[in-house]
Amino acid sequence: MRDPIRATTPRMGPPTQEQRDIAANGARSAGEHATLLASWDCLTSIEIVQPPMADLPPHVTVAAWNIERCKRISESADLLRQSEADIVLATEMDWGMARSGQHHTTRDLAQEMGFGYAFGVEFVELGTGDSYETGQFGDVPNDHGLHGNAILSRYPFETPRLLPLDDSGAWFIGTPKNDGQFRIGGRMAMAVQIKGVTFVAVHYESESDAMGRAVQTRRLLDLIDAEYGNGPCVIGGDLNTAAFAQTRKSGAETLQDPAKIEPSFEGFAKAGFTWTSSNQPGITTRAAPGKPVRYPLQKLDWLFVRGCVASDPAILPAICDCGDYLSDHELITTKVTL
Repeated sequence: MRDPIRATTPRMGPPTQEQRDIAANGARSAGEHATLLASWDCLTSIEIVQPPMADLPPHVTVAAWNIERCKRISESADLLRQSEADIVLATEMDWGMARSGQHHTTRDLAQEMGFGYAFGVEFVELGTGDSYETGQFGDVPNDHGLHGNAILSRYPFETPRLLPLDDSGAWFIGTPKNDGQFRIGGRMAMAVQIKGVTFVAVHYESESDAMGRAVQTRRLLDLIDAEYGNGPCVIGGDLNTAAFAQTRKSGAETLQDPAKIEPSFEGFAKAGFTWTSSNQPGITTRAAPGKPVRYPLQKLDWLFVRGCVASDPAILPAICDCGDYLSDHELITTKVTL
């Protein structure tokens, strides 16, 4: 497994179209994938833009949101403002993808909100996206093809880290979903510290099972402790906890005793994390336009806290004021006393 990424830059360098074409047409092997992971600037650095200086209050609102490419930047900013989020743990953020208007969605969203950000690349996309996106944008080349996770913050942060959870190259060698998503990279978490509290935005592998998610959890928690120690920490993101849907348990049952179904929660508990006060029991996914609706809808998104007091959790529908769809994941928030 590759080491955490610590190098930072105010503007990372995306691969050229020629580099992406060579990768797409070359050997689809583990060795070639490892070479690309180690050699491309965007996969070995973190893009950092600090916010205007601000004093950290004793209470902050933390949001976690899989924004599904962040295709509607202004409307997504409006919803985050309505949530009163101070720190946003964001997953599925694009830069230079046709499906999201070629925007640097993290930068543009942060600018809309007056926030700073730390952005790391999870995948360099060699295709247009999933089968639905390919049908819409397959003839439009990506400017850069970057897709990743970010932390957006009202407050200055330090010690940014990209924490790799997988470097096997499954999406490059075998494309697990066989739906056009041809990628270099692997699942990862973005982490920063704000006034001694560690904040982590994480996205688990969508093609893993419950035991695979438990392995990712152990890796994540080991990396957090190695980089930051076992102090106060807030983790949020899309854990792809699909096993809950198979049991048809209620949201309340899922919240109270998740470890029997998703053993990753046992790992969080052993590391001192709690979740009952930072999460509502409701589902966190919604049907996406143009795609087949899969029932039951699921609870995939979570916020965990350690060494902090969480309260007032909420699930906000990923719909803008005019009724348009923003994401296939709802926005979740909690208030945290630091």
